[in-house]
Amino acid sequence: MSSRSVAEGVENVYNAADLWIDRALRSDDSLFTPGEAIWSSRWLGEARERFLDKPEEWKGGDFFDKLERVLAGSPPAVYQLMGEALYAAYLIVWKGVRGRRVKVERINQVLGWSSARVEIPSDLRMGMTPGVMNPGGFWTANFGIHIAFVVEFAEQWKARGLGEELLDRNDPEAPWAFNRFAFGLNPRKMARGYTNFSPFAQRIALQHLAHPDSFEAIIWRERIAAAPAFQRFVTRETQNVDRQVHQIRMGLEAELGRDFDFYDEDILTMWSDDSDPWDEIVKSAKAHRDSGRIDEENEWKKAVGEKMAKARESALNGDDNWRDALAEALRNNGNVINWRYADPILENVGRNPADMKDKLTTFWTNGASSVSGRVDATALAGLKGKGIGDGALAQIAAGLLMGADVCNYPPYRFNLFRDACKAAGYGLPSPNADASELYSHALGFLDAFIQEAAARGAALNHRLDAQSALWLSAPEIRARAASGATAVQAIHPITPLQSLADDLLLPIEFLREVDDLLAEKKQVIFQGPPGTGKTYVALKFAERLADDAGAVTLVQFHPSYAYEDFVQGFRPTLRDGQAGFELRDGPLVQAAERARANPNARHFLIIDEINRGNLAKVFGELYFLLEYRDANVNLQYSNKPFSLPPNLHVIGTMNTADSSIARLDLALRRRFYFEEFHPDKYPVKGLLRRWLDRNGLSGMGWLADTMDLANDKLRDDPHAAIGPSWFMTRGGLDDAKARRAWERGVLPYIEERLFGEPSRLAEFALETLRQEAERRDSADANAANDGD
Repeated sequence: MSSRSVAEGVENVYNAADLWIDRALRSDDSLFTPGEAIWSSRWLGEARERFLDKPEEWKGGDFFDKLERVLAGSPPAVYQLMGEALYAAYLIVWKGVRGRRVKVERINQVLGWSSARVEIPSDLRMGMTPGVMNPGGFWTANFGIHIAFVVEFAEQWKARGLGEELLDRNDPEAPWAFNRFAFGLNPRKMARGYTNFSPFAQRIALQHLAHPDSFEAIIWRERIAAAPAFQRFVTRETQNVDRQVHQIRMGLEAELGRDFDFYDEDILTMWSDDSDPWDEIVKSAKAHRDSGRIDEENEWKKAVGEKMAKARESALNGDDNWRDALAEALRNNGNVINWRYADPILENVGRNPADMKDKLTTFWTNGASSVSGRVDATALAGLKGKGIGDGALAQIAAGLLMGADVCNYPPYRFNLFRDACKAAGYGLPSPNADASELYSHALGFLDAFIQEAAARGAALNHRLDAQSALWLSAPEIRARAASGATAVQAIHPITPLQSLADDLLLPIEFLREVDDLLAEKKQVIFQGPPGTGKTYVALKFAERLADDAGAVTLVQFHPSYAYEDFVQGFRPTLRDGQAGFELRDGPLVQAAERARANPNARHFLIIDEINRGNLAKVFGELYFLLEYRDANVNLQYSNKPFSLPPNLHVIGTMNTADSSIARLDLALRRRFYFEEFHPDKYPVKGLLRRWLDRNGLSGMGWLADTMDLANDKLRDDPHAAIGPSWFMTRGGLDDAKARRAWERGVLPYIEERLFGEPSRLAEFALETLRQEAERRDSADANAANDGD
């Protein structure tokens, strides 16, 4: 079985890709001048700083003109690295840039800016054709974003010390580890407004080039995976679209008895629909974009966003004029928030300004950690129940959120999005959806719209572009929805994992992997140092995927916890004044029975601090059932047959920092999959910076730098690392609260880890670390400016 292209000459592409992987990922070598350390962390970091870290430089104009400007004065190695990155990005393109000649010209153009003379070797020129896939119109129009992804992909690869474990084509797990890395990255964006669009074509390309026998070089993977004709092949429960397509290929090849391409005429008809309802919507959007109407539409919405941003800033800063700024934003908002809803907000402000300020501040800070948090915070503002339903509440939330990021949180209208979903054949939200679900669903629709447009050559840069395109096309969309021409199906449903990824600021691919592990093994353990969010993520994951709160059971193990507490045992009781004992089921049996009574729903048992208990004593015969879910065993006390239902999933959390806790024995370890939570590793790495940015606290980036430096100093003891959860508090964060968390929480923890080394504790004083981190950043910047 193979997903490789069989086009004439395509081996040149695969050979070139293998060479790039060998020299750029397996080592720090050069593609064009072997023996020179071009793909090193040093040059990748400098290229990233010059190329990616200047969002103000990437507005309008020709990409190569801007690239030449930002790279001006770079060392020769940086120019060469950018030329080689361009080569790696171009490898995939099937006649997308007018063939080999134009690709080579563009690469030589970048190399020519350097004072050092470098040329593309003749054998590598052959790799520029024929390509392996059509990456879509968005790639062609905005390929700078995808080239930037190649640079950051390689830099993160080096930073995480990755290597053969993700590249070994003889290891069946290596492709999926590569997949998690490629789709787990949250890259910097070259321009404001690209906050929602992922360089998905480049991710698909890189994983195909690294593992061409495992991954398809096709943009339309979701459509293939959703095709009814292929559903009989998807036998393993998974939300990972690449795993679904992989199963389809294996099943279809076995059925056909031959290799095939998904674009073969007889296969294409099984998944491609020439009358795709998105075609008309995208066609209209493209016309509005080309005419400039989307830009015009965006301007007034951005102006509203600026007014709301001033109100937000005033409220957060405690300015006395915050009420006036809010009134200005609400009364002159272009009907983004209908006046019928704006007036009650202002009336509430007038009646109780202190209370409303607190609620709006919560909305703009704590609530900023998720869409659902923000919308729920709006409900707390005293509006719900006063003739304002969930659709109106979602409209209010969207209008207020425009002050935080207008390109990411555009206006909302219930009827517009309902009609758009019908016209596109996109799944509608639940009839009982609350405000947070309505707005999350709308944002998911806009993300799908962006991708559908990109695949048809109509670039929409962000959600605001997509929303304006819908707004301008409302009459046609309404007519198409009313005609019933398109059957509404959940082709691109907004999954709970998508909204959870937004809430937790974690890569959705990580959450999908956890879901896959639970589908396969039924049990998983999150392990890592304290403060990395293991328990919080476990609970939120379970709550989001369970049908109701009763489907989630939480227990915490401790040294005195026993089988009788967890499974079943006799407990003291008093009946009619007489002391005695009765047999009681523990949380494990109770959770199992609830799951058994509702077999179509998912149930979760969360075991916090799983390694604090005497596991052999606590689990007893459960060791057997964890592995053999279809079997029965007789419980010790009731002597009744008992089994674990397949819809009961177990998530354990394990603190690896406490040396007093015994390690899990091999018998239990074999029955669980494990996910690592570590501040310096995926998916937790960078979480504090993401949280600070989304909460409008980017000025506190020094705290993330300080935490990283402290972890560097603790590197000899990986379980001693400081996690971001120490600082991600619900009550907001400022310098004083950060200092208090460090001195009252982090320092005592470090002191415990450094027992016997009291002289080292002074290194970890907050101000000492902060100053050292600032000096290091300054030295790095000076070194970059000095070049060679």
